[in-house]
Order: sequence, then C-alpha cells, then structure tokens
Amino acid sequence: MARILLLTEFFPPETFAGANRVGSMVAALARSHDVVVLTVQPSYPSPDAYRPDAAAEFDRGQGFRVVRQPAFIAHSRSLLRRAVREQLLALRLGARALAEPADVVMSSTPSMFLGPVCLALARVKGARFVWDVRDVGWEFAGESERLTPRLRVPLAALRRSMWWVAGQADLVVAATPGIAALLGARVGADRVLVAGNSVSGEMLDACAACSEDVVKQRPLVSYVGLVGDAQGLEVLLDVARTLPDVEFLVVGDGPQRSTLETAAGAMGLENLRLTGYLPRPGVLDVYRRSDVLFAQLRDTPTLNSTGLPSKLHEYMATGKPIVYAGRGLAAETLSGIGCARIAAPGRSGAVAGAIVDLLADPDLRKAMGARGRAYVVAAGDRETAFSQLVASVGRPMPDRPTSRRLWVGLQRRAAPRRGRR
Repeated sequence: MARILLLTEFFPPETFAGANRVGSMVAALARSHDVVVLTVQPSYPSPDAYRPDAAAEFDRGQGFRVVRQPAFIAHSRSLLRRAVREQLLALRLGARALAEPADVVMSSTPSMFLGPVCLALARVKGARFVWDVRDVGWEFAGESERLTPRLRVPLAALRRSMWWVAGQADLVVAATPGIAALLGARVGADRVLVAGNSVSGEMLDACAACSEDVVKQRPLVSYVGLVGDAQGLEVLLDVARTLPDVEFLVVGDGPQRSTLETAAGAMGLENLRLTGYLPRPGVLDVYRRSDVLFAQLRDTPTLNSTGLPSKLHEYMATGKPIVYAGRGLAAETLSGIGCARIAAPGRSGAVAGAIVDLLADPDLRKAMGARGRAYVVAAGDRETAFSQLVASVGRPMPDRPTSRRLWVGLQRRAAPRRGRR
C-alpha cells in the first residue's frame, strides 16, 4: 500500500469535468492505497454556489482524507492574470503539503502549475511524481487567438518548463490517446499511461433516464461544459439567429461567458440563453429535455490531435445525438461510433445545417443516441479506467536517472554547508 498525496485545484462536491475526473481517480486509488487529497473549498464557478457545509458533508465518511484550503477563483479573461493566480494557489497548496508524508506525489490538470510544485515536493520527500494530464494547455495557449505579442516570450518559457516537468515525472497519466501520443514522443512511451475520459458509474446510471423525447413548444439544442476560449461558442450566436424556431441553452461557466452574454443581448437573441453553472440535477434535466447536444473545439493543431472532451462521453451516456464542430481525434472518434453529425468548426452555416438535419429526422436521432449510449456502456465506467493506474502506483516505477542525479547533487552540495555550521 502506497501513501499517495494528491494536489488538485478542483474536487467534488464540484461537478464539472475536472472535478469529476479527479474525484473518480481518488476513489479508485483509495481502495488499494492510503490517499490524502490537498485541495480548496468548493469554488467553481463561485463559492456562493455551495452550501457552507457542502465540502464537510462530502468529505465525511470517504475512504480517504481531504485537507482543504480557502476557496479560490481562477477565472479571468486575462491569460496572464489567471496564470499568476493559479501559480500562487499552487505554491499555497505546496507549502501546506510539506507536512504530509508520501511515497507518491500526484497532481491533476487543471491547473498545470501544480505540476512543477508537485515535482519539487516529490524530490524533497524522496517520493515518486505522477502527473495526470487532462490537457496540454501550455501548447494550446500558444495557438489562442487572444495571445498578444507581449505574452509570447513568457509563454515560450512556460512551454519549455512544462515539458521539462513532464520529462521528470515517474509516470504521466494521459486523458486521451492523442495526449498520450504527444507525451510519449516527448518523454518516452514507457512513462505514459492512458486513463481515458469516460463517465462514472453513477452518472452512467443517472443518464439512462435521459434518452426519451420530451414534448416541448420548440426543439432544444444544448451545450454543457466550460465556456472558454477553446470551445469557441460564439458560433452559436449566428446559429441561433439563423434558427429562430429552435431554443439554445449554454450551460456552464468560464472566462468567455460574460462576452457571450453581452453579444447575445446586443443581437437581441431571444432563443439563446446562458444558464451559468448548474448542479447535477439541473444538468440532468437539461439533458432530458434536449433534442440535440452540441460541442465544439477550435481548429488548432493541438486541439485537433489531442482533444477528446469528457463532455462527449457524458453526452453519449444520455442517449441523445450530438452535433460536433471540430476536426481530428474527437471528430474521428464520434464518426466511428456513429453517434454524431460532424461540422466544420466555427462555420455557423455548417453547424445550423447539421442541427436542422437531425431535428427533421426523429428516427435518426434515436438511432444515433442509442449507438452513443451503447458505446459508453461497453467501454466501462471511469473507475474501471483507473484500474491500471491503481496497480502502477503500487509497483516500482521506471528509473529516472536524471532526476536522481539532480537530487543527489543537491544533497551533496548541501552537505558541506551543513558541516560548516
């Protein structure tokens, strides 16, 4: 049994993708290992979304210990401001973690800034470092349309440092095959383990009741997830204007939500509504009432090769058809399953056309939804996806000679100083 110390920015009772993944990962690890989670009070999208006792209620009776720091809100339209906030959080969690013994130190993205802090903690404690990578945000940031010239130099330094951290990890856990391929090319395939995105057994069961059609005044198309730069949801503004007889819901929060709300108001769109963050029962009700579920990733090399959003697995679990605007790994996966219509990302005409085709054919919607549901059921739940990780952290991991030389060298440098005191 290994003593595992895991640092994470997001954790249940938060119920969005990042928190869901790390929550399932910890639950799986705790069945075989001694796990301590160091995180913050529920903060996403705001601490006000949770009862004062929500964290204590969740933490009580778990098979692991949870140590929480004060609430933290990272969202900002400024990439630099958000990076500084997340770095300060990582340092705060790292300082608290010094008091906890560990054989394995783990972190999960987001935030990427926990990676370097956990690597340092692992070396100080003589522990192994395991990094769960949900996305390679340091690569996508360089492709963002919001990148300004003054950010290019610090971003290049950030990119180099994050790849160095990945190279020092004893094990890197990848959330998609595309991320695994990119990591494997950089750090060696022997240090990469795939624990793919999926849904929890609880969510799979809850979504079973969502597949039936609900009678409404007009059809409903919904997006559920992060409202961020990578999602490019401004395309839905033009789609909603093109299809005034269709209702559109954007469920979730993120740095681009206020921009979308302002633009929708300026366009006078009465058939598009942004609900903000909804707790799990509200999300399930949206799934139940929706006729089509929408997702998009911007057309960038990194997102095309690595992106397979966890929301797509949750969408499939509902038994509802999908319109996906994107290229690469996600588009190929959904096409292979036969559960989605694929459209060119950022092209409102193509997205609107795919929606119209599905709304006009109830039998096609039902068939597509059934194929998606069957796929996630056959793939197994998220807890099963982490079984290989559970076994791996209990075994000796591949040697890291570079890290060991660095650590031994630091010890030798410190020894003469200690002797002179």
